[in-house]
Amino acid sequence: MQARIRIAVIALGATVLVLGSALGILAARFDPTAYKSAIVERVREKTHRTLAIGGDIRLAVYPRLGVHLGKASLSELGGTGEFAALDSVRLSFALVPLLLRQEVVVDRIELRGMRATVVRQADGSMNIDDLTAARSKTGEGAGAAGNGGAGPARIRFAVDSIRVDNAHLRFDDRKAARVVDIARLNIDSGPIAHGVPSRVALSANIGVDKPALNTVLIFESGFSLDRDTRRVAMTELDANLDLSSRAGIESRAKLKGSIEIDFGKEAIAAALKGKIDDSAVSGKGALRDGMLQLDIDIDRLDLARYLPRAAAPGAVAADTGPVADQPIDLSALARLRASGTLQVGELTAGGLRAANVHAVLLADAGKTSIKPLSATLYGGNGIGALSLDFTDDTSKPRMALVQDLRGVSLGALLFDASGKTPLTGRGDVRLDLATQGTSTMALREALGGTAALRLRDGVIGGIDLGRLVREAKAAAGVGSGAESTGFSELSATFRIDGGVARSTDLSASTPLLRIGGEGQVDLAHETIDARLRCTVAASPGGQDGPAAATLGGLTVPVALSGPLAQMTWQVDVAALSSEAAQKMPAAMPGGAKEKLKDRVTTDRVTTDRVTTDRVTTDRVTTDRVTKDRVTTDRVATDRGAKDRVTKDRGAKDRAKDVLGGLFPR
Repeated sequence: MQARIRIAVIALGATVLVLGSALGILAARFDPTAYKSAIVERVREKTHRTLAIGGDIRLAVYPRLGVHLGKASLSELGGTGEFAALDSVRLSFALVPLLLRQEVVVDRIELRGMRATVVRQADGSMNIDDLTAARSKTGEGAGAAGNGGAGPARIRFAVDSIRVDNAHLRFDDRKAARVVDIARLNIDSGPIAHGVPSRVALSANIGVDKPALNTVLIFESGFSLDRDTRRVAMTELDANLDLSSRAGIESRAKLKGSIEIDFGKEAIAAALKGKIDDSAVSGKGALRDGMLQLDIDIDRLDLARYLPRAAAPGAVAADTGPVADQPIDLSALARLRASGTLQVGELTAGGLRAANVHAVLLADAGKTSIKPLSATLYGGNGIGALSLDFTDDTSKPRMALVQDLRGVSLGALLFDASGKTPLTGRGDVRLDLATQGTSTMALREALGGTAALRLRDGVIGGIDLGRLVREAKAAAGVGSGAESTGFSELSATFRIDGGVARSTDLSASTPLLRIGGEGQVDLAHETIDARLRCTVAASPGGQDGPAAATLGGLTVPVALSGPLAQMTWQVDVAALSSEAAQKMPAAMPGGAKEKLKDRVTTDRVTTDRVTTDRVTTDRVTTDRVTKDRVTTDRVATDRGAKDRVTKDRGAKDRAKDVLGGLFPR
């Protein structure tokens, strides 16, 4: 037995010695550089591309049999322009398959400084089509040769590891008008073989020009490949992404999950969960036939952090003016092809807050719709739809919003949206709007559609209509943010065109007044022009004063105009006096009714042109006054301009005195 063992050891040693000697002689005598011209010619013949080998080709036998190649480059089809290049490449081969089965098994690849540019033309053709076609034909030929049992040595890739250092890949997609740039690409992979579990680590800087984004990606994952189905399954994936944009958007994500890539069907499917900034995210996604499918669940999301930062930090709109104009660019969505659902537990968008948001997305052929779009917000709920249409102009899509809000607190909603509360109350709001533009001001100026609201137990800000009626102190004035008119019910419908909302059926009720009217609100410039009819309601028990109890049905005409933040009001005192005289009860003490009638008859011409802001002297003239020489209030008779009253305070003041007496201060 010992003799046999000794013989086996001697035989093995002799074999190793012979093989080592053979490899040493091969390394000493074999000059791979002599084959450079043959390799270059072979590549040109097969691919019609030019291979340039600038460095030497060296053969290595330790620690692995392999070949080391210096700088090299490959041209585009036809020999013009550079398609790919590298600083160095090292290939190592498994020795036993080469000696026993005449198989060249590449078990390790090392690439340094590789760079390549892949171009997809507008017609969909790519600058690698000839290479992929040639590879398919080569594979078919190799399979036929292998089946015949004869021919040259077969090459089988069963890579033990791949290492890529500082690669740079560029994808110029001219069909989509987008460039994707992958720089500083580093890959360190374990075995790559059919059905063999392995792991890979990757890092890269990924840049996109439209929209302008840059992402630093670092991830590790287990993987396995199925050569028969041409699939790669990645499991236990752990990815970190740092995203930034030229618009000042920054985001960080840490995700775990799995990804499956089907090269045969050109499809990707993923299931991921983790954190994106402050949001916990989970979801599934797939890319098939260019269509992105997503189902995403987010616990909370603040859209403000994903909007471009303001161009000028000091550019802040005045408190009394409209919100500063901001550019809006949605062109990146023009080519979106996607479908799916989105669930958000808590959403903040432009100051607005909502919960339990549910949205269904469909985007294709230049049209994007979110329908339904539902949420609970401000004590109520809303359901509707949002759509974008890029078919006419990718830079200026047509937008449409349909929304039905039920039981919402309108004051809180308006304050979160604009920082102002011109109107409060709880109730229903219906919107059917459409617009188009490239900035917030352009969107407001082009706004059209319809709106309706029905509120209860709220407040109209900026004016106290009840005080105007009770005191009747002045014919005009400027509203104040400290003033308001409370109401128990309010309703109105609007037709909107060119950013101006017009209503003819405004109706509201307060304890003292029944209000009706018509007018318009310029939503773009935040101004109002309205005419209100404030009818005094009978006050049980005289709680609003004795006059309010006796003047039920008296209508006070009020005009509102100017900026919403500082609107001016004007009371038509002459019309008010005339109606008061007609509706005054006969039992009015002291013959006040007849007295008021006489004064109104004498002073018919009173406040047709009452100014709203700077009235310093009230004037009443007759039809035949030909000259304005009055410096103080005067009243002229119908037949002349001779009798000048210098001490009379005028018919309008007397009317206000009478009304002031009717409504205690």
